[in-house]
Amino acid sequence: MMYKAGISLAVLLLALGQVASAQDNSDGKDNNKDEVEVNGATLGRVGEPIATNPDKVHFSEAESRLWLANHLKNIDKTGRLYYKFVKSGTYENGFKDSVYLDILKINKDGTKDTNLKFLTGPRRQPVAPGNLDGIKGNPILGIYMQGDVYEMNRLTHGNWRYFQRRIKFAFANKAKVEPVTFDFKGDKVKGEKITVRPYLDDPHRKSFEKFADKTYEFILSKQIPGSIYQIKTVIPDKSHPDGKPLLEEQLTFQRADFKG
Repeated sequence: MMYKAGISLAVLLLALGQVASAQDNSDGKDNNKDEVEVNGATLGRVGEPIATNPDKVHFSEAESRLWLANHLKNIDKTGRLYYKFVKSGTYENGFKDSVYLDILKINKDGTKDTNLKFLTGPRRQPVAPGNLDGIKGNPILGIYMQGDVYEMNRLTHGNWRYFQRRIKFAFANKAKVEPVTFDFKGDKVKGEKITVRPYLDDPHRKSFEKFADKTYEFILSKQIPGSIYQIKTVIPDKSHPDGKPLLEEQLTFQRADFKG
């Protein structure tokens, strides 16, 4: 995952994505001439409808739960949320790393001031501090998804904006939301799983066929601090005799340590 400073993912997904859901370009070209030129994108205030009025725009159930929900509502103390990041697969070397979300302050309006350390050492992703204050949504979601867009760009030598539009189009029109129960530290926890396959029927999938069956899964639960239990992406390796994936990433909540 690599990205640099730029405009926020929330702005791009909400504003640009509403155009994509109405008229998907589907040509793999950069047709957004009025879009700000960036080499990457910063986190943004995920969970807040920046640049888009939610009263005038219809959001799908998946979009609402991922980008408009108050994920941090179930946190009322300062402390740290711990996540484990695991990359594996047959395509290239994998690794294990850590992600930490610090809740620094509970504001009077219920928003939180936070600090995010996404991966460590040379893999650590830069996050603009100003985008982590006064937020409602869990910021790991936005930073993961923007990193994913740039990973697709790296893997396919393609156009990151095209992948971004396809993902947003899928969230708006083709995402599946279903109840789920999962095990967490010996307990059965109820939540929701959002599944989307943005490139399944992509008219240009032949240009990146090896990666076109990629599946995204998001498991959310109000019983998990910060609401996001797991983000998982899988690209199958159709040629592997044991069914091992070509690439798989899992970002999974581990625990929370609160003060007081």
